[in-house]
Amino acid sequence: MYKFKLALKRKILFILGFFCFSSFSVFNEEASLEFGGKSGWNNLLSSSNIKIRKGKFGYDSVGLTSSVSKTSSKTDMYISFDFDEPVEETGSYSLTEHSVIRTDSDKAKFGEGAGLCSPHSKTGGVKLMPMPDSFFAGNTILKSFTIEFWLYPQAAESGSKILKWWASLMDKKKTMYQNIIASILNNKLEWEFFNIWQDKNNKGIDVRLLGKSNIIPETWSHHLITYNDETGLLEYRMNGRTEDIIYLTSTGREGSQVMYSMLGTPSDVVIALNYSGLIDELKVVKQFTEPAMSWEVASLFEKYPLEGGRIETNIIDSGGKKSVAKMLKASFDNPAQTDVEFFIRSADSPFNWTENYPEWKTVKFNEAVKDITGRFFQIACDIYPDSNGTKSPLIHSIVFQYEKDGEPLPPAKVFAKALDGAVELIWAPSVDFDTKGYLIYFGEKKGEYQYPGSPIDAGNVTKYKIENLKNGKNYFFAIAAYDEENGAHSGATSKEVYARPLQSKKE
Repeated sequence: MYKFKLALKRKILFILGFFCFSSFSVFNEEASLEFGGKSGWNNLLSSSNIKIRKGKFGYDSVGLTSSVSKTSSKTDMYISFDFDEPVEETGSYSLTEHSVIRTDSDKAKFGEGAGLCSPHSKTGGVKLMPMPDSFFAGNTILKSFTIEFWLYPQAAESGSKILKWWASLMDKKKTMYQNIIASILNNKLEWEFFNIWQDKNNKGIDVRLLGKSNIIPETWSHHLITYNDETGLLEYRMNGRTEDIIYLTSTGREGSQVMYSMLGTPSDVVIALNYSGLIDELKVVKQFTEPAMSWEVASLFEKYPLEGGRIETNIIDSGGKKSVAKMLKASFDNPAQTDVEFFIRSADSPFNWTENYPEWKTVKFNEAVKDITGRFFQIACDIYPDSNGTKSPLIHSIVFQYEKDGEPLPPAKVFAKALDGAVELIWAPSVDFDTKGYLIYFGEKKGEYQYPGSPIDAGNVTKYKIENLKNGKNYFFAIAAYDEENGAHSGATSKEVYARPLQSKKE
């Protein structure tokens, strides 16, 4: 009998020793979270200079936003060509006809589209009816204005009219016809203002400004004409630089009396008549545009912001403090000179995060991540255009792979010893090395642990006595391990055991 008890004791010690040695094992679960791709981009916390675009396989992708034309209360007409059909976005003009086709953002100068025009349309690419008080509504003295647009012609053919407007001005029972026309002539843009200004004899004059620079086919160029009603200056600029200039004054020089000007009863405004190519960002503003600074001229052609853009995901709850970032997989296109950079940060708490805390750590995509652990993670990506601001990377998807801090395993063996008004529980420790303690669940029915005081936080022990129980009743017990303070992040319960306290079990 003595030998049997000794052998049993050695066996129990061996089992306990085995569990203590095995406590260095980790039973974590591989997990991943996708942003973009099939999952979409709804889990972004913030973004800067970013636009969602169509990417691979019809899914949404993330790229830099195209620069947006600035509008103000002085803006009289604005057509971005970003919509399926032309939309005059200030409400000052009504669309009556159009034949332009919207292109995608890749072909546009700015924004989400440009207007593709055909020379075979008899009415022009776009026809607009002026609303009262708009610039082209006429019947008013001419004030300062600016007209501008971008062109990408298939061929710089003479006769293409980019903008055409007619009016008739009644003066002492005499009708004077007027027009404002921007047309291509010998590979250059010519502006004609017929009978808009009158000389000292009240006779209408024909004003023409002709560009010096050639319009190059299949190349974007910016065209702007602006008038200052205080000085009489009318100036045509191409790509931010002066092409032609005239002072509409009594002497033709600055500082003299500005000529009288009056707009008559109008007809519709026609855009892109007999023109073949793209047009984008058409705008009319009721104010003079000051000459651009050198840096403004340089930035005129930047489709994307040179400072780049950034996305940050929502904070990811991995479920446990011992989770480990493993890899950041990314699918993206980056044209020449463009770049992307990825970041991860982590902490055990989601509170008090700032722009720079916790610290962002750079990671290389599709390579193993080192030394980033915690419960909460956040992913960021910086996106940079090429040096000219004309090309943008396109992020199709980001997949964050991490080793999830698995729930701690329960004790493999639990023993219940009945006592007088109490039950003593003994169990083998959990095999998880980061176990901080144990919760004891108990009740009077099998599988139901609703007894007052259940569960009990026993702390980090492997033996516990529950007192103040009623003799003669069966009690059922199960134990769960936890690996965070105050019983947080507990795992599944152990196999159930039971015991019946009896007075005869008095120690």
